[in-house]
This record gives sequence, structure tokens and C-alpha cells, in this order.
Amino acid sequence: MRNPFVIPWNLLPGLGAALGQEAVLLDASVAFRALHDARGRPADWTALLAAPSRQTLIAALARQEDFQALLQLNEATATGEPLPAMWLACNGHWQAELGHHVCYFADTTAVELSRLQARSIDESIQLVFEHLPMMVAYFGDQPRSVCLFANQQFAEVFGLDEKSIVGMTALEVVGEHLLEEVNRHTRRLLQERTPVTFTLEVDAGKGAPKWVEVSLNLATRSWGASAEKGLFFLLTDITQRYKAEQALRESEDRLSRFMNASEEGVVFHNDGLVTDANPAASRLFETPLHMLLGRSVLELVPPEFRARATAVIASGADAAYESEIFNAHGERIPVEIIGRSMMRNGERLRMAVVRDIRDRREAQARIHELIEGLRSEKDKAEAADRAKSVFLAAASHDLRQPIHALGLFLTALRSMSQSRSVRTADLAEICRRMQASLDGLGQLLNMLLDVSRLDANAVQVERSPTSAQRLLEDLDQDFHQLAAEKGLRLHVCSSRLWVHTDPTVLRRILVNLLSNAVRYTSRGRVFIGCRLRGPEVELQVWDSGIGIPSEQREAIFEEFFQIGQTPAARHESHGLGLGLSIVKRSALLLHAPLGLRSTPGRGSMFSIRVPRCEPPAHAPAPAPQASFPQSSARLGVLVIDDDEQVLAAMRSVLGVWGHRVFCAISPDEAVVMAITHAHDIDLLISDHRLGGNVTAVDAIRAVHACLPRTVPTYILTGDTSPQRILEASQLGFPLLHKPIDALALRSILGE
Repeated sequence: MRNPFVIPWNLLPGLGAALGQEAVLLDASVAFRALHDARGRPADWTALLAAPSRQTLIAALARQEDFQALLQLNEATATGEPLPAMWLACNGHWQAELGHHVCYFADTTAVELSRLQARSIDESIQLVFEHLPMMVAYFGDQPRSVCLFANQQFAEVFGLDEKSIVGMTALEVVGEHLLEEVNRHTRRLLQERTPVTFTLEVDAGKGAPKWVEVSLNLATRSWGASAEKGLFFLLTDITQRYKAEQALRESEDRLSRFMNASEEGVVFHNDGLVTDANPAASRLFETPLHMLLGRSVLELVPPEFRARATAVIASGADAAYESEIFNAHGERIPVEIIGRSMMRNGERLRMAVVRDIRDRREAQARIHELIEGLRSEKDKAEAADRAKSVFLAAASHDLRQPIHALGLFLTALRSMSQSRSVRTADLAEICRRMQASLDGLGQLLNMLLDVSRLDANAVQVERSPTSAQRLLEDLDQDFHQLAAEKGLRLHVCSSRLWVHTDPTVLRRILVNLLSNAVRYTSRGRVFIGCRLRGPEVELQVWDSGIGIPSEQREAIFEEFFQIGQTPAARHESHGLGLGLSIVKRSALLLHAPLGLRSTPGRGSMFSIRVPRCEPPAHAPAPAPQASFPQSSARLGVLVIDDDEQVLAAMRSVLGVWGHRVFCAISPDEAVVMAITHAHDIDLLISDHRLGGNVTAVDAIRAVHACLPRTVPTYILTGDTSPQRILEASQLGFPLLHKPIDALALRSILGE
């Protein structure tokens, strides 16, 4: 038999459920289960309820009686997912025959939300009236307009209190001047029948006037057939706002003057849209103001800077950063942007100062370039310092070697002088070897001199037609014996070509190239010759030496750079690392291109190109082999030098050649010689530095003043510093460098 009290829940409309003790869900309608599922379907359906509502429901279900309850549902699932707010009105009916409650629920969410909103508004209004300094008053109808009510704040504005102000007329409260202004607005109120708002400046009697905003409204109270009219006054103290607005107006005025006078671009924008810009910004963007207005500031910056600009605009915070902008021609201009938020014309805007930093970038680039240059120079200086240390060690070795050899040869000569018989061949061999040692020493000193002359810009290029054959023959004569001693074959290719160049400078270049070729070649041969290259002649020096690695082909032309010793050169001079530096600098003087081809382990080819020319009509005859017979013309030569050994050597050489020699070790002694032998002196040779601060110029001038005629004068110097060479070359007399060879000395004697 079917139980007549069983409820068909599946057919029951609306929200309903059978609930037992502790709110156990016994059965429920379809709508109730759908609500349960929609709000997360917790295992315990009461988890849908807020904690207070859950406690209320469980307490009501514990009583075996009907009940009503308002239940609030949780606004989030157990996992934290948000749910809409919801309230249910629960009507519970105790079913004794079933032993549990049957509950029906109604959704009262809209009602509860309205109630909460109304309560919130009521609380807000109450809070406003409690805390805002409202100034309120009520005055009766004209013509007397007696004050019927005023709060304390209103009364204090006019120097009164809330009790004494009641019963006073409007004229007594505000005074005649303000009453005229109030009456003017009152007439407008009566005409328009709408509230009127205006601003007044009132003096509270404390020497500090206030600005108040007055809201004037018409009040009507009626009962029966009569009506009583009056005016409500609502005053708001706007002194601070007025002052702020006044300061803002002054600030905006100053800002406008600044914008017009500023040399830096100023752009105002609202949410990234340009609302104003100063003339400097128009010039920077090369765009008229009307074409800037309304544009997005993001259009004015390159794409890679837009993310930063967007972030700054969105944050609203002050910011300063470097960026770039486009001008009207699409050119990029580096700028510094300083962003600020401010009020302008009552509107909150962003102001961006756009500062052109092209000059700063250029200055930074120059500073960076200068720093890099200084760093490079520092590295070069350190490298040069290290190289000079190596150079000094090499120079010390290479200078000591010939001096050491000369000392041994002198010892041999002393021994031979004590012998009863000396073979002429042995004596000649010692003299030859002594000459070779002197030549080696002279080459080292000349190399140092060449560097100093180049540093001092004292090398004068004198171009003339030069026979390539004569240059090659001279080089063959200079290096043939040296190459043979090393077991090398020196091959010099003859040539009929002539070149237009400075023969002395070109010969110095070829001597250095050939010297290196012989030095760094242990076996095989060395070749020198010419090739015709259009209007130029290319002189080439080939060797089968160690070769030059590709990474060192620039460095070999730097001062003091050395590749490394060859096995054959292990017991000979390794050089000073100056030869190719002299070659490069001398080639620059001639405007002659240098060439280099090299294979490590197989050899190298250095070349230099000079202009070709036709041979002169009368080519000079080759110089005869050097010989030093006695001179046919006996000259009187005055020699000034503060070194007694040099004086003794000059006396010996010049005396052997048949000249009369007058030696002076100081300028004073030279003057005495000039006075004593005035008519006998035909030539003057003076050292450049004569001790102390005395130079050759002082001595020469003093000697010339004592002579009856002008005589040829030459200056000798052993100083290799660029500054000293430059000083000596500027004296106006021919300059000779120590050690001077016999040919040069005989040439100044006119032989």
C-alpha cells in the first residue's frame, strides 16, 4: 500500500527539500538539485551556506516545529571560484508522521540586495551629515527675512553663534554690501524657480576672509489655505579650493608663458592623445600644432620605444627616460622624455617635456671615442714600453759587439807593433775587419739617426732622375760579401730603367729591406730587381727565409717589432726592430706604395713602387772607388769640440790629408784661435753641443766676428733625439752627423 505522505519530489516545482537532523538531505526537488550542482556540488550541501546561516538552519531543524529563516549562500566554492550573491527564504514544516522537516525555499536575492543598498545609502548620508562641515540656515520670507534657524558653522562664518543669530534680519547678519549680492541672486531664484548657486567672500571678523559657495533654494510650507515661504541657505567653505584654483590659474599662466618661451618641446596629452604643444615641440617634430592635436603620442615614437611609453602613460607616475621620436620627414631624433601628471584648465593631463639630446649623444660619442683613443694610446704606450725594453737589450748587445771586436783588433795591433816582422797581408786583414766593425757600428747609429730625423720631420725629399742600375750595383757591392759569408746567393738583376725619386731615401729603404732579407734567410738565395708596372717601376726584394705569418704583416712595420731569430742568425745581431718602421715612414715621404707577399717557411717579397722617368741627357758618371791621398789644396781648418779624443782624431786625419788644423776645446779658445790665425782659417767645423748651455751657434757667431771674411761652416752632432736634430737643423748651417765617414768629410773640404 502506497504511503499517502510520500512527496513526489521529482515532480515538485521550485526549490524544496526533505531535511533531517543536522540538515541531512533526504530528498530534494529537481530545481534544488540543479542549484546544488550549479554552485559547485559539495558533498555536504550545507557547505553552500554561509557559516551563520548554516548554524541557524541546523538549530531550527533540531526543533520539531515549523520555522522560517533567511539563509545567505557562500559567494565562493570550496576551491575559491567566485559565485554570485544569493539569499533564500526558508519555510520549514515539521512532518511528524515522516519524522523530518519539509522545507520550501524562495529566492529573495533581489530584495536583500536592495535592502542592503538602502541601508548603505542611509548610513552614508548619516555619515556625511555627521562629519562634513555643513553650514545651513533658514530665513523667512521677505521683506525682513528673519533668521529662523542656523547651525553653529553658519553662525560662526558671520562672527555669531547659533543662538544669537536666530531672530536677526538678513541685513544684520550679512551686512549691506553682501545683502545686495544675495538679493540679486534671490530675484533670479524667484524668477526661475530653480536652486541658485554662487560664490561670496565673507569676513568673519578675524582678519581672514573666507570664500563660501552658497546654494540658495526656495522653501514652501503650507497647511490649510495659507502658505509661508522662506529661503534655505547651504554654505560650503571653499576657501582652500578657491586658493588652490587661484594658485592653479597662476600656475597655468606661468606654464603658458614657460611653454611659449621654452626651447624644449612640451606636449600635453590625455590618455595618449595630444591636446596641446608649445612652439618648440612643433619645431622639433617639424609639424604645425594643428597637425599634432588629436594624434596618438605612440605614432610619434619608433616601434621599439612604444612599450615603454605605453607603460609610463598607464602608470601615471613621474618618469624620465631616453627615447627617440619621428619628425615630419621620418627621421629619428634621440630625445629625453620627462613625464609628469598635472591639472590644466581644470582637466588632469600628462605633460611630457621632450628634450633634444642629439648634441649630448654626439658629445657622449666623442667622449667614448676619446676614452677608446686614450685606452688605445695607453695600450700602445705600454706595448712600446715593453718593446723598448727589448730594444734596449738588443741595442746594448748590437752596440757592444763591434766595440768588443775593435778592442780585440787593437790588442792584436799592439802585439804586432812589438813584433820584429809583420806581414802586410795580416795587417791589411785586421784593418779590413776593423773597418767592418766600424761599418756595423755606423749602421746601427745611422738607423737610430734615421728614426730621429723622421720623428723630427727633418728629412727633406729631393727628387731627381735616378738610375735603377746604379742603385742595384751599390746594393750588390754593399751586401755581396755579407751574403757570401752566410752561404747565401745574392742575385742582382740589372736594369736600364730610371725612376724619379729621392735616391738617398729610396736607397735607405732598399738597404733596410735587403738587410732584413739577408738577416732572416738561413739558406737559399736573395734576389733584388725591377719590374715595369705601367708608369711606375716596382723594385722587389725576394728571399727564401722564414716568411711572415699573416697576422703579423701589419705589426712588422711598427717600431721595435721583431718576428724571431732564425737558426742562422742565432749567433749574430738580431736587429733593433726599426728597419721596417723606417721603410714604412720613408715610403710615406716618397708617396710610394709598399707591397708584401709572404709564405711562412718559404720566404717573402717586399716591393716599392716609384714613378718611372726618362734618363737625363747627360747622366752623371759613377763615383770613383774611395781613396784618400793627400789633398792638393792645403786648407786651414778650425775644429771646435769639447771632447779631446774627437779633437785628436780630427787633427790626425786632417793632418794626414795635408791640411793645417787648429783645435779648440771651448768657444773661448776658439775665439783666441780665430784672432791669432784670422787669415789662416779657411773652414770652420763645430760640434753642436759644447758643454753646459753653450751651443754651436754661440761659438760660430763669436768666431765669425773675429774673421776678416766669411768662411764655410759646418755643424757636427751626435745627438739622435728628434728635438735636438730639429734644433740643429734650424740653425741655418749644414748639418753633419757623427760618426762621419771619410767621403763625407773630404766632400766638405772640397775634394
